[in-house]
Amino acid sequence: MTADPAPTGVPATGATTGPDGVSVAQLRDEASELTGLGDWGSPTFFPTLELLLESCRATAALTPAGWALVRKVALRHLRNQLYLQSHLSSGGGAGPAVTAPVVITGLPRTGTTLLHNVLALDPGNRVLRFWEGLHPIPVDEDATRGALVDQAQRWLDRLYALTPEFRRIHFSTADGPEECDALLQNAFASQHFDDMFHAADYSAWLNGAELTAEYGYFAQQLQALSRGAGPPPRWVLKSPGHLGYLDTVLRTFPGALIVHCHRDPLEAVASYASLVQAVRAPHTERLSMEVIGRHVLARSANAVDRAMTVREQRDGQFFDVGYRSLVEDPMSVVRRLYDRMGRCLDAEAEATMAVWLQENPQHKHGRHHYELARYGLTAEAIERRLGAYRRSFAALMT
Repeated sequence: MTADPAPTGVPATGATTGPDGVSVAQLRDEASELTGLGDWGSPTFFPTLELLLESCRATAALTPAGWALVRKVALRHLRNQLYLQSHLSSGGGAGPAVTAPVVITGLPRTGTTLLHNVLALDPGNRVLRFWEGLHPIPVDEDATRGALVDQAQRWLDRLYALTPEFRRIHFSTADGPEECDALLQNAFASQHFDDMFHAADYSAWLNGAELTAEYGYFAQQLQALSRGAGPPPRWVLKSPGHLGYLDTVLRTFPGALIVHCHRDPLEAVASYASLVQAVRAPHTERLSMEVIGRHVLARSANAVDRAMTVREQRDGQFFDVGYRSLVEDPMSVVRRLYDRMGRCLDAEAEATMAVWLQENPQHKHGRHHYELARYGLTAEAIERRLGAYRRSFAALMT
């Protein structure tokens, strides 16, 4: 078993057990028992899980149900690590290296999901499906694939029963496209955890990390999923979480095209805060709107600052999309993107996209309401932290 360098200030032993009874050692042993596997490969990311657990104990104010969720989520990602290592060790092999994906990103709530959903309708584009995000190990048998899709649907049903408003905020289907951030979650390095739990020390680490090993593991999972006959798939990836790590993304995938979605932060940050409230509320004892407001503003400003630094050096690898243009005329944006990629948009794929857009108008699953003041935020606070970014891309935000 390989010991990884611990994030700053975190013990690498995994031996700590809090009052909730959850420890890295316990979770690691249980994952091995559940899968019958014991080869973790390298790296294992145990210290990062330790940091997440300790940080949740310190600041997250989780209910017993919240700690049950932490335990369940951690076990799923540990099992995925074991399953992937078993697949690779047993000769399952990997596909071609992924070097030039399309990577859709931007602040949360900027239209990334809409664009990703439309591009996923082109069979020439490879996207991560929701069920694959839960179990990102290649499967060949239709029966196994069907069982995993059914399992993913049950997962979604439970999510929407627990948090009905999440259906309005971010609707997913079991076999539909999903954020590739799910693969970073297997390394316990994800904005997903940062948003779900008020884990202050984990958040501080994540905001400053480069995530080099984590994106290497991300690429390894994509490569395994790329296995198959024929030419390498054209991956179209999507996650707002990539925005703060574009330097690492471009080192990992040198030929990537970054599709940067823009929306006025006065709207985007308020909508993002509402999302964080929705995911924290079911498992938090003392939910503070002001804490959520500070979190989303700090997270957004940090990601934008880091992205702007990368853009100064690699701007030629970016394609910019304005939220208003995307919502009002998505096919025009898609056609321009295909021109930028040097690809021909197949007439059949274009027709399929047009039908889907007609059948899935904005607010189909209910209107999402949000306002800055609810989270202790003001226009002046947004301007202080994100004003330079707003001015740089003002033409795309109107």
